Order: sequence, then C-alpha cells, then structure tokens
Amino acid sequence: MNKSNSSMQIRAARRGLPGLKALRAFEAVAFHGSFTQAADELAVSQGAVSHQIKQIEDNLGVLLFHRSARGVSLTPQGLLLREAAEQAFDKIGEVVSLIRADRKTQILRVRAGPFFAMKVIAPSISEFMKANPGVQLHLNNLRDGTIMPRSDDVFIEYGVNAPSGVFSVVILHEELVPVCSPSLLENDGGSGRLLMEASIARLNYRDLEDWEKWLEMAGLEAEGGHPNLVFDDQHTIIEAARAGLGIALADRALIQEDVARGRICVLSERFIQPRACYRLVCAEENVATKSCVAMFHEWLVQEITKIQKTAVTEHR
Repeated sequence: MNKSNSSMQIRAARRGLPGLKALRAFEAVAFHGSFTQAADELAVSQGAVSHQIKQIEDNLGVLLFHRSARGVSLTPQGLLLREAAEQAFDKIGEVVSLIRADRKTQILRVRAGPFFAMKVIAPSISEFMKANPGVQLHLNNLRDGTIMPRSDDVFIEYGVNAPSGVFSVVILHEELVPVCSPSLLENDGGSGRLLMEASIARLNYRDLEDWEKWLEMAGLEAEGGHPNLVFDDQHTIIEAARAGLGIALADRALIQEDVARGRICVLSERFIQPRACYRLVCAEENVATKSCVAMFHEWLVQEITKIQKTAVTEHR
C-alpha cells in the first residue's frame, strides 16, 4: 500500500519524540507539582524521575520547570507539553480500558428455532442478562442442516437422536396435547366430536408420527379421511391452529399463555411424549472453558421448570 508523503513525514518526526517513560514522568511531575509525589505515583525513585525530566529538557533544548526551594512550576513550554501529554495519556487510557472491558465480556451465540426462542428464551432473557452482566448474548434462528460455524455457539436442537462428537443434554421432553382455535371449537359442537370430524385437518410437525401415537393412546381411530398438513416449523403450526386451520399437537406448558389469553383451546389433557426432544448442544470444550455456556444452560433449565410449574398450577 502506498504511503502519502505527509504521513511518512509525520512518522519521521516521531523519531525525535522523547521516550514514553520520560513523558510519563513529566506528566506526573506537572500534575503533582512535585518530584517526590511523581516518584511515588510511578513507583520509582526521585532520582529516576529527575533523570527522565532532564532527558526531555535536553532533547527539547528548553527548561520545562522552574525549580525553587518551594517546589517546581511549569514554564510556558512546560504548560504546552503538559496539555498535550494529558490529552494523549487520557486517550490511551480510554482505549486500554475499552480493550480490557472487551476481554472480560463473554460473547455467547445461541441458535434456536423461532418457537422455542419466543416461548422459552425471549420472555425472561432480560433476567439472565441482569444476572450475568459480563455476557453478551446473540440469539439467532436455527435452520435445518445447520453446521456449527463457531466453537462458541450453543444450539437448541429438536430431534430424536443426540448429535455425535459434541456435548448434548436434554432440556425439554414435551407433553403434547391437541389444541385448536376457540372459534373452531365453538362452531363444531365440542372437543370429542371435533377430534373425529373428518373435515378438520390435523396439523403435523415434520411427519404424522405424533398424531398417530396420540390417537392410539386415546383409543381413537387414526383413519377417517382427515386432511393432514405437515409443517417444518412449530411456530407456524401454532399460528395455523390459532387461525382455525385445524388441530395441532403442542406442549401443554409452552402454550399455557395462549390458553390463558383465550387464543387457543386444549381439546384434551391426555398427552404423549414424542420420541424427539429439545437438547442443548455445543462443542465439548465449551462446557469446561466457557463459563457463560454453563450459566446459560443452568438458567435455561430453571426457566423451563418454572414454565412447566406455572402451567400445572394455572390449568388445574
């Protein structure tokens, strides 16, 4: 890269600047008005401070201090240099503080599907941030087939099998109950009839397995000509159910707020636990080396437990 003549001249002029130690000694003496107090601040001898000041004065060819039995005071040239030195050291101090603060900050990148993020993480994430002021959280969507791009990412994955080669722990095994829009229930004469109404679509997540398992558990026929809509996103399924497009299976605890607000009705408290579950997944080394991963895991488990307890209390 080409350098301009002016920038090269500026850098050449820097070669003639006094050393940093000498400038620090000068700024300390100028601030305290005392060689002794400056030496105490810098944790050096008074003789060392005097030597540094003499170096600067010899370099510049002027006196920076008037010395007398009553102490020292700045000459006009010393006043100019003090102002410049204070500004320079203040600026350096600010930047160093920022760098040190950045080193203390732990960045935690969390990837989760929109349904889990909205129902579990988002409602109380401010509490996690207040309890852990040194953590900077980046929350992003998790998409199918995502490969961990960074070793410091945490994934909230939903599936049957635990991924290999990484740390993985189950954080939520759902209890799925059938839910639908209140308007759908009002128009079709009760939950029992609605569940078997051939014209009412069943809303499925990824495949038909959960519905088949629930119907078998409830002693109902899986056949009956029901249209099946299959989605790859749980948030979209709940929105479809709220819009009256059919009956969905959803975790009882995670839809409790929708039930309490009258946006969704539970058709039966009978539930199944699907083969799939939610897991927290991250690189093995993060569990031992990144404290923010352990803190987030602990907070997440506590939050899920709180959501489940609240749901049990409110729907009794």
